[in-house]
Amino acid sequence: MSRLPISVRLAALTAASLALLLALVGVAVHQQLGTALRDGVDHRLAALARALPGGVTADERGGEAGYEDELVQIVDARDRVVSSTGDSATDRPLLGPADLERARSGEAVFRTVTDDEGDELLRTLAVASGDEGQVAVLAADLEEVDDARAALVAGYLPAAGLATLLAGLLGYGIARRGLAPVRRATDEALVISAADLSRRLSPPARLDEVGRLVRTLNGMLDRLAAGVARERAFTADSSHELRTPLAILTAEVELVRDRVTDPAVRAALDTALAEAGRISGLVDDLLVLARTDAGHLETSRPLDLDELVGRVVGRFTRLAARRGAQLRSSGAAVVRGDPAAVERAVSNLVGNALRHTPDGGTVTVNVQATGPASAEVVVRDTGPGVPPDRLAGLFDRFSRVDDARHERGGAGLGLAIVAAVAAAHGGWATAANDPSGGLVVTLGLGATDQPPLRHAERR
Repeated sequence: MSRLPISVRLAALTAASLALLLALVGVAVHQQLGTALRDGVDHRLAALARALPGGVTADERGGEAGYEDELVQIVDARDRVVSSTGDSATDRPLLGPADLERARSGEAVFRTVTDDEGDELLRTLAVASGDEGQVAVLAADLEEVDDARAALVAGYLPAAGLATLLAGLLGYGIARRGLAPVRRATDEALVISAADLSRRLSPPARLDEVGRLVRTLNGMLDRLAAGVARERAFTADSSHELRTPLAILTAEVELVRDRVTDPAVRAALDTALAEAGRISGLVDDLLVLARTDAGHLETSRPLDLDELVGRVVGRFTRLAARRGAQLRSSGAAVVRGDPAAVERAVSNLVGNALRHTPDGGTVTVNVQATGPASAEVVVRDTGPGVPPDRLAGLFDRFSRVDDARHERGGAGLGLAIVAAVAAAHGGWATAANDPSGGLVVTLGLGATDQPPLRHAERR
């Protein structure tokens, strides 16, 4: 029930509430009708009792007074039926001794009893008759009461069921109409992302509960956009400010390393250079993310992907040779894009693949055109792959799937850079485990509906 839409739940609650109310009303009407009809029978019996002729013999009372439709018993002082009339004549008093004695004392005694066969209800009235301790017991069957109550049930139940169904449908329609602003706000909120916080929910037409909710959400989006803008500005400024001192630090360490002869000192300086390189890479990643988030990438410049991939592969050739791994590239394509950002994304893909490929493994980079101005860069490795349940979050920022796919101490920004660059170029980034082993990451660049590059642009 909790997983159903609110409109369906409201309709169900409306129908259930009406059904319960109609059931209670039906039970009350059923009881009141039975009581009213039984009171009518009692009044009829009382009228017949008042019309009993006191001087007529028992056998004559049935024929002359017109009691053929009712059963009349005359019970003597010894509780014996001395005469009776009606279609259901019986030799046994319809009432017990206690009720008969109350009637002899002058009280009118009403009771509901069953006939001798036990299959028919009778309404009885016992009154004193004559001066010899006799009692007249008048009885009428309650069939008409039962028929009337059955007719009520037969007509009421379908009407109540139809009313419940209509109430459910009307409740669903009213709930749908009332929740339409919520659905509209939900659809608008789905298109708002961290990459574009300029969108807002449509202003409410009325300042009701939903209207106040929309205004509150828009205010929250304003505060969130301001906070993200400050974060992006801080990231970009920090990255710019850190690049210069890191470059100076790297140059100074290299100068000192070239002048010392102690092997231990040179090894320590090599480690320092490696760590400085990692910090520089992290700063470059943050700078690319800041430029991507701010929309400052130059995505309209023609870009030869085969040349760009060749440069990246050339930089990683020495690392691959030390690992005994094979690093190969193939294919060619031209797209529109930001050279620095795309090169950084491809570098992250190749570096990530080499880090997680065992010694002697293979990393391939394939470029293939998918349209006049779109292409894919597919990087395959022969590493351990990624657990299937973690593939969906592989491109999240600062995500760490497991130690098998991340360098120790890494920030988890490599594949996030790839996804951000792909989105900025109207493309996509996907990852999948190769059935033969390893991970396959695809970087798509350029929308398929972009205009084709002219020949001059390609050159």
